[in-house]
Amino acid sequence: MNKDPEEEKLESLLKEGLGSLWRKEKAEHQRESGVYYPSYVGSCLKKQFYIYTLGEAVSPEELVIFMTGKGVHEVVVKALGERAKVEAVEAKITIEITEKVKLSGRIDVIVADVDGKRYLIEVKSASKTPDKPYETHELQLHAYMHALGFNEGYILYWNKRSGDVRVFKVAKKEEMIKKLFERVVMLDYFISMNSPPPPEAYLEGRKWECRKCPYLKVCNPGPL
Repeated sequence: MNKDPEEEKLESLLKEGLGSLWRKEKAEHQRESGVYYPSYVGSCLKKQFYIYTLGEAVSPEELVIFMTGKGVHEVVVKALGERAKVEAVEAKITIEITEKVKLSGRIDVIVADVDGKRYLIEVKSASKTPDKPYETHELQLHAYMHALGFNEGYILYWNKRSGDVRVFKVAKKEEMIKKLFERVVMLDYFISMNSPPPPEAYLEGRKWECRKCPYLKVCNPGPL
């Protein structure tokens, strides 16, 4: 079925606009050598290698998902602010792992003064509500807990399809901090050597990640 030219024009305008907004946001957060992002650290190491060496690549569909997530974050902050004091939104943190390697990111929400307790919250929009937090999200949250001295944090999942909202408490674990730091140092090593690491997602059987990866062609991990 052929599309009406005006329909195509409007779709194209929206996608171009989303791309422009994304590029402006990325321009505000220029990466420095040896500085890595907590939001990526749990992802396939080879994908991270390409993100930092080739630059981020996103499809129009991924841009829609990204902007939807931003909208969810904004609504969560406003809703929490109706019933509690929101102390910080997208507060920047930096962790020095070695003299030359750092983690730097932005915390979603810190809610203060709820029965005298402060809550560190990472917000995730999802198409499916998990039964437990994903490890990639736990690693990210551990970076924030470590940076700010929290012994626990919370991951809030907002299901875009069902409207379900689920919150998980995550206790700080030293083994997770160790894993977090080891992954960052390993990634920095491969980048400094300009040599891609093995295709982690593929080797661990997460081929669905490979199929959706924007670096699939350059990575060429194997038969899918």
